Amino acid sequence: MNKETDLPESLEFLSPNLNKEEADYKLVIDGIEDYGIFMLNTDGHIISWNQGAQRIKGYTADEIIGQHFSVFYTRDAILSKYPQYELRMAEKDGKFEDSGWRIRKDGSTFWANVIITAMRGEHGELIGFSKVTRDLSLRKKAEDDLYRAFQELKESEERFRLMVEGVRDYAIFLLDAAGNVATWNKGAKNIKGYTADEIIGKHISRFYSSEDVERGYPQSVLEEARKNGRFEGEGWRYRKDGSAFWASVVITAIYNKEDELIGFSKITRDLTDRRQLEQQLYRANEEMRESEERARLLIEGVKDYAIFMLTPEGYVSSWNKGAERIKGYTASEIIGKHFSKFYSREALEKGFPKYELEQAKKDGRFEDEGWRIRKDGTAIWVNVVITAVYNKAGKLLGFTKITKDLSEKRKNEELMRKNQELLKINSDLDNFVYAASHDLKSPISNLEGLVNLLKEDMGDEGKKHEEVLERIDHSINRLRKVITDLTDITKVQQDTSQAEEVDLQELFDEVVDGMSDFISASKASVAADFREQNTLRYSRKNLRSILFNLISNAIKYASPDQKPEVKLKTQVVTSDTLLLSVTDNGLGIEPGQQQKIFSMFKRMHQHVEGSGLGLYIVKRILENSGDTIEVESEVGKGSTFKVYFKLA
Repeated sequence: MNKETDLPESLEFLSPNLNKEEADYKLVIDGIEDYGIFMLNTDGHIISWNQGAQRIKGYTADEIIGQHFSVFYTRDAILSKYPQYELRMAEKDGKFEDSGWRIRKDGSTFWANVIITAMRGEHGELIGFSKVTRDLSLRKKAEDDLYRAFQELKESEERFRLMVEGVRDYAIFLLDAAGNVATWNKGAKNIKGYTADEIIGKHISRFYSSEDVERGYPQSVLEEARKNGRFEGEGWRYRKDGSAFWASVVITAIYNKEDELIGFSKITRDLTDRRQLEQQLYRANEEMRESEERARLLIEGVKDYAIFMLTPEGYVSSWNKGAERIKGYTASEIIGKHFSKFYSREALEKGFPKYELEQAKKDGRFEDEGWRIRKDGTAIWVNVVITAVYNKAGKLLGFTKITKDLSEKRKNEELMRKNQELLKINSDLDNFVYAASHDLKSPISNLEGLVNLLKEDMGDEGKKHEEVLERIDHSINRLRKVITDLTDITKVQQDTSQAEEVDLQELFDEVVDGMSDFISASKASVAADFREQNTLRYSRKNLRSILFNLISNAIKYASPDQKPEVKLKTQVVTSDTLLLSVTDNGLGIEPGQQQKIFSMFKRMHQHVEGSGLGLYIVKRILENSGDTIEVESEVGKGSTFKVYFKLA
């Protein structure tokens, strides 16, 4: 250190005669941490280093002083000799400023703002450079994020703008916070009469009457939207040519992220035709007020029929209690809406609502039956009568529509038809199964006796054909099992066993104990968790058959690559429904085959032993008791059979 000035020796060749004030200034610079401030000699080698430079770059003064400042630049910048270019420009212009990527000691990059200033002696000769560096990485990231967000917003806003611009039936435009028009679409031009150039920048009070403006109504509308977030109303508005129209208006306040009001969106629809129709209907109603009042009271009290009025265009204009009960809508929810809301998507695509009105106009009346949709989305089967209503002058005023819910009647008719078909099919099937199983018993017994005689007759010679004889025995046993299962099917249909309170754990233990040899031979693991519901009121015999068939089926269709695991579990899914699930880790079932496995003689894998009747028997038992079964399965991962029992 220079004892006279207390300056670092690296600075002495630049200003050997610094006074005390200048020396203090140098010490202040050395203590700055937010900026890297250091000096270079004329060749670009570092000759001073402050705390800020150490914090930003990562080098201590001892590590960096004497090195060339290009150590902070990327490889590409060094190859293009960009550091030397910076010095030349600073020497030429006195100062050079730039932003770009720089390298820290640890190799990480940061976005830097750099100012290089040429330092000259008393006679103007170049004696070095000062260099000030600031780390702007966070700002750079924020700018990049903001730019991307801005681009995305710009694209989104452009799509929205094009969509809004194309709307012709609604005036859709924006207002600034003071109520001045900021945007203008084609619908606004069609309805209001102004072009964008004529109206943008003008206050919305132009659309109101002088009386409304004098009483401050336009401003109060904006204030209500600001206060409540939204204003909706109807009233007279005025076009450019001074003509009035009846408008439906929705104004919505728009706020920025700081919750500052930045303007309003305004949607206006011309409802003049509807208003005129309403006035016509009102005048007609006044002429018939007394008689209609009596009719209204009568209709209002009707609850079994939906009786309501439609405008000529099909908009609901009245609504009785029966309509509310059948359709699900209150009067306030549905009046003013088009009656097509009650139709399915398919009917709408075919234009059926419009067709009904056209037929009613043509013939005076239209009657039909079909599906309609309630407010909650459920479908109902209804009888509909639509009648055209004309005034004395023959002008169409609208339609009356009477709807009766026939869902229960149709449901009962459909159920009866299906039951009759099912009973006939089941009866025919049971007769066939009974006859087949009965007729096969005697031939099977005879065949078994003949095979035994053949074995005795062959004596020791039979050992030569032992494998063939065993296969014959196996086939006979398998055929006898099929006959037994067929007999079980007929017993299921004729079953009259009474329901009783069954302990599920006790019955499970009984079934597993009866299958112990089969389970042991298969090295299977069978477990049950009935903690949520351990009892069920059901036919014990039938419930035992269900458990036996589901467990044995799960073990039979085990994967050959792993030990069979079968898990049973109960779960109360609703107050009146118990779910019994049987899950295995077996072969699984192809999606296209999952509904076929409950068919008679259906086996998914031919190498698996069995008659193919087990699941069919389970389904028949459950159908007889009004319960259901379904399966979820994934090939190679296993299956879960879900049985849903009704709880009494």
